[in-house]
Amino acid sequence: MSLRVRCCCTLLWRGVANHSLRSEVRKASRLLNARSISLGAANGCEGAHAQASEIHHVHWQNTFVTASRAMNDYMLDSEDLADLPYRTFRSAYQDKRATSYYLKSDVEQRALEVWGSWQVLEHELERRRKELEEQERRRRGLSALIAHLKKKQKDEHRETADVEAFGKREERVKQVLRGSAKVVFYAIASNFAVMLFKAAAYWYTGSAAMLSEAVHSLVDLLNQSLLAFGIAKSIREPDPNHPYGFSRARYVYSLISGVGIFFLGAGATCYHGFTALLHPPTLESLSLAFSVLAASLVVEGGTLWFAFKQVQRSARENGVCFKDYVLKGRDPTAVAVLMEDSAAVAGVFIAAASLCLAHHTGSPVYDAIGSIGIGGLLGVVALFLIQRNSSALVGRSIPHERVREITELLESDRMIRSIHDVKATDLGADTVRFKGEVNFDGREVARAHVDQLDLVDILKDVQSFTSVAEVEEFLLEHGEKVVDTLGSEVDRIEKRLKKKAPEIRHVDLEIL
Repeated sequence: MSLRVRCCCTLLWRGVANHSLRSEVRKASRLLNARSISLGAANGCEGAHAQASEIHHVHWQNTFVTASRAMNDYMLDSEDLADLPYRTFRSAYQDKRATSYYLKSDVEQRALEVWGSWQVLEHELERRRKELEEQERRRRGLSALIAHLKKKQKDEHRETADVEAFGKREERVKQVLRGSAKVVFYAIASNFAVMLFKAAAYWYTGSAAMLSEAVHSLVDLLNQSLLAFGIAKSIREPDPNHPYGFSRARYVYSLISGVGIFFLGAGATCYHGFTALLHPPTLESLSLAFSVLAASLVVEGGTLWFAFKQVQRSARENGVCFKDYVLKGRDPTAVAVLMEDSAAVAGVFIAAASLCLAHHTGSPVYDAIGSIGIGGLLGVVALFLIQRNSSALVGRSIPHERVREITELLESDRMIRSIHDVKATDLGADTVRFKGEVNFDGREVARAHVDQLDLVDILKDVQSFTSVAEVEEFLLEHGEKVVDTLGSEVDRIEKRLKKKAPEIRHVDLEIL
């Protein structure tokens, strides 16, 4: 500012009057102002840096660490921290007691006093890290061995429980062969004999209804052969590619059977009926046709009765009524034989009625109408089998009443608070997969572990602890045992569930 004053005085002394000299004064004044501003800005930057450095230093001075971090990161003991000033803070998000915090600068100063230098401390930390890694490696190896032995023992217990609940695999296979498989094999034999009789009757009489019945029996023979193949495939043992087994193979081949009935049985029969309607044939030797129909009624009626008793027995074993088992039962083969033989017996009556009308009226039109009626009956049965088996293949749930009973059984266990997202899927003739998300009661699980301990000895062990490492090892050991207890409780719950609901073979409980 003194330079500015001197310039102004000099100009005034010269007698500033003209415009040019006044402009020079204004320029000199602006220059001096600019220099003043730049000098002030430079001084301000230096002050800002100094202030930032001071704030950083204050922030470092006010950094707090917990006692556990001070002991882990700086290798200090609780005695080293005893005389250090500390503050207590309470978390705003958790309902816990206040935690003690130490100034980081105080902790670092104490670490230097204890260890002498940072190099010694870093060397000790590295040694401790390697020691912990070696202990962890050994622990993991031992844990893997223990897990393998536990898995082997668990598999043996599960296999024993399955044998107690369901019997040995050989017994289950024999039961299948004595049940629906026996029905299928009897139906194959009877349909083969009836097919030959009906074909011979058509050969002698030329009746369209008899040809429809012969085609019907041929289709039943082929379809029941498919059912027998499906049964043989469904009893195969599970493999790595099919861990849940091949139980659904019955649904697959029952579905193929339904498609075959629709296209070969209903399609061919209706086609022949319409052909006979447009070009009526000459009917001869109707007495032979009636004799064949009577024999077919006896043979197929016996097969129908056999299938009916098998389905009735299966419905009683599963605790459902006959109608519900026919609609949603887990054994599709016996139901398929029942429906096919029901259609066969109804077809015999339709064929007999159409032949009687054709014989009394002398018109073969009734015979063709009977053939079309048999084809329509086969179409209805085929559509029912297709819908039933396709619904099972896409993953059908078991009845809701049964799901509710299983859920109530689980929720009655003292270890379980609640169960969510329950799914019980039908996997085959005698296999159900159950899945649920279980909210376990942690206090009850811990209590089950505590009940196995001598609390007096535990108290003595705790009172003898002299370091944080001993406390940590104690907690880790019992934490691992609590997890083992939880696994044992899960196994117990699964065993109880399979005992109360024998149809459940696979249980998946997800812990919330």
